[in-house]
Amino acid sequence: MSFLLKAQNIWDNFAKYKINDYAKLRNFDFGPNNESSVSKLSPFVTHRILLEYDLIHDVKSKYKIKNTTKFVEEIFWRVYWKGWMENKPKVWQNFISEKNLDYDHELYENAINGNTELDFFNSWVLELKQYNYLHNHTRMWFASTWIFNLGLPWQLGAKFFFKYLLDGDAASNLLSWRWVGGLHTKGKQYLFSSSNLRKFSNNRFNVKKIINKQIFLEELNQIPLEDEIYKNNMDPKSDNLVMFENDLHLATLENLLPSYKNVFIILLKNEQRQIKLSESVLKFKQDLVSEFVEHFDNVEQIDPDLLEITLKNIDEIDIIYPGVGENYDFIIKFKNLHNKNIFNLVRNEDLIAWKFAKKGFFKFKENIPKINQIIFENHSKNNF
Repeated sequence: MSFLLKAQNIWDNFAKYKINDYAKLRNFDFGPNNESSVSKLSPFVTHRILLEYDLIHDVKSKYKIKNTTKFVEEIFWRVYWKGWMENKPKVWQNFISEKNLDYDHELYENAINGNTELDFFNSWVLELKQYNYLHNHTRMWFASTWIFNLGLPWQLGAKFFFKYLLDGDAASNLLSWRWVGGLHTKGKQYLFSSSNLRKFSNNRFNVKKIINKQIFLEELNQIPLEDEIYKNNMDPKSDNLVMFENDLHLATLENLLPSYKNVFIILLKNEQRQIKLSESVLKFKQDLVSEFVEHFDNVEQIDPDLLEITLKNIDEIDIIYPGVGENYDFIIKFKNLHNKNIFNLVRNEDLIAWKFAKKGFFKFKENIPKINQIIFENHSKNNF
């Protein structure tokens, strides 16, 4: 079964049978081998096999489901995180460039190998490595335990998630860790109690008391607002296109890609990555790319090491904008080294939504009706 068909089947099943109970059950993690109350669509949404805006449109029009406010809000959290990161890209640069972290190396090794004194935490480590997934509530518990109980640097925890999560995109993962640590919303840390853990783990974890250290994280560098991203659009500007694995939305791109002479898709290897990924995550990404390439006659996957040779006589290149993160760092480094003109193709829906993501989520939430209106208008025009 193709990934697109698999993703669509998961979505259809969730929308028909589970979404009505989502608000009530979404915080419960019944364990990896039990029926989930959440959609588990995130690996497909992260790579845009399914587009966030398509899911929202389906909920509102195709399925006409009532009581879906909470699910739509959770989808918009992903849009918000992306937008916030685009407005403040220095957050990513600060994160990547941090080299002088002070921590207990033995404790860190025990943590990433699930060998701490905390049985519940150890089980999450093993689950993450085995399934490349954790329930969202469990991710919050995990991050809170890592920061406030074990006292390890949040940056190392975020990198650990990046390594093993199939849905580990830069914005949602990095900014969620910052949110738990109290950096995203100043003064608001996420701490949980033993009763919270017991209730929402369905009594799988029965701990007498959660012990947290008094830790207060501070932003060491100023994070200015930037607006460079808003100078872009989706209009082709050259004959050659480069794209990455984190935007493979077939329905949109099948109209755009045939207009190019050449389309090159790149999947970074660990040698080109600042944060190394597990073999299982890289394989998942490669399988997505391979399936995508089969749909087009002019799309070719190329080795990142061969990009210089492939584009040797090409000065102007369009890219499907991959967002702040590893892929964009790679292409900007390539651009600067080889004096290329790079044009970002950015979805109009993203640009519109991201403009509202310069402050907190609740400010963004006030504008969701406006964004929804644009989504419906674009669907009616068959723009995506």
